[in-house]
Amino acid sequence: MDKKKEASDYCLNWAMQPCPVNEKSAYFTSPAWLFVPAEEVWGFPTVADYSTYGGGGYFMQLDVNRDVCIKIFSELIENKWFDDQTRAVILEFSLYNANTNLFVYMKFVAEFPEVGGFVPYIDIQVFRLLGESGGGGDYLLFLRFILLLVVIAATLKCFYDIFTDPIGFFKSVWNCLDIVALVMGYVSVGLYIYNQTILAKTLSAFKEDKNKYVGFENLAFYDFTVNTTYALLVFLLSIRVSRILGYSGKINEMAAVISNAAEDLLGFILIFGITYFAFVTWGTLLFGKETEKYKDLFHTYGTLTEAVIGKNRLNNILASKPGFAEFYYFVFVVFVLFTLVTMAASILNFSISHVKEENEKLAPTNIVEVIFDRIGKVFAKLKPKNKSKGELYSAYCFLSSTRLVQTELFTG
Repeated sequence: MDKKKEASDYCLNWAMQPCPVNEKSAYFTSPAWLFVPAEEVWGFPTVADYSTYGGGGYFMQLDVNRDVCIKIFSELIENKWFDDQTRAVILEFSLYNANTNLFVYMKFVAEFPEVGGFVPYIDIQVFRLLGESGGGGDYLLFLRFILLLVVIAATLKCFYDIFTDPIGFFKSVWNCLDIVALVMGYVSVGLYIYNQTILAKTLSAFKEDKNKYVGFENLAFYDFTVNTTYALLVFLLSIRVSRILGYSGKINEMAAVISNAAEDLLGFILIFGITYFAFVTWGTLLFGKETEKYKDLFHTYGTLTEAVIGKNRLNNILASKPGFAEFYYFVFVVFVLFTLVTMAASILNFSISHVKEENEKLAPTNIVEVIFDRIGKVFAKLKPKNKSKGELYSAYCFLSSTRLVQTELFTG
């Protein structure tokens, strides 16, 4: 696609250069026939339904005046800016809501495939760029500062543990998870600083000329990236904190059930995966051309997964191919929902019964008991010990002999 993309400059009506002298002064749309690379406009590739398009292209900036916009569109249509070689037309703009302090970046794409037709695509991204004012903004700033302190403290602790016992440190899975979380913490802090830098640069360009279009797509992308790193960091730390759940008897029972049925579950997962993939492929081939929910393997997988949890979507496939749809869904219910799910339930029920019999012979372990036991040990360490008379007499004799030796050394 990129090799066939046009990247030359033209005059009105796609005429070859040089252009007439009065073209720029007589027409609003003279810049629309000049190619602009993606680097100049901070453009990102557009991943639409039919194809992917680069961040550069032929741009036409609209005006805030309605009459001027109508004149611009009239000139584009009269001079055939949209022709048979056009593969995509993108309309993008940004809005700001001062009441909620939210930016909205919108992109409307009209794709024109080589075979003809029209494929619409819409991308709307909502994000917050400016820091919140008042107590909420101060609270967020305080939390970011706490995050930075935690990252620095965790770094010092990891370095100390590594230098103390490097082999034992990396043998623990939890320590390796700490390293991954620490790296993700630095990535989050770095991306946040970089995002603020790009934000300041974009806003300064907007303030220089408020009538000039400044794309906010890059800011939406970096904001999404920063939020994604935060989400991954929270996920890793949640797993790390959930280690305490290992002291819970219910969690231990669940782990014992899965461990006891591991061999049977592996065989079941293999059979279930093969069968499920077969139905996903079958549904995509049957209904992919007519139904959006089955247009590719991923969408078909999501649709069938919704059917497994009870959200059935039959109207579209019944309208497109009634006979095939009824037979397909009937076979899916019989083989997947009835047979395979019942097999999984029987495997787990057998393992649960076996684990319950084994746990009845053991003393139950509860997280509350563990917490109170730890608290009791802490208070026991803080409580001063009462020494016996024998211990006090031995300590007195030791101190007396020490003083005697010191006196002899001094006087001798």
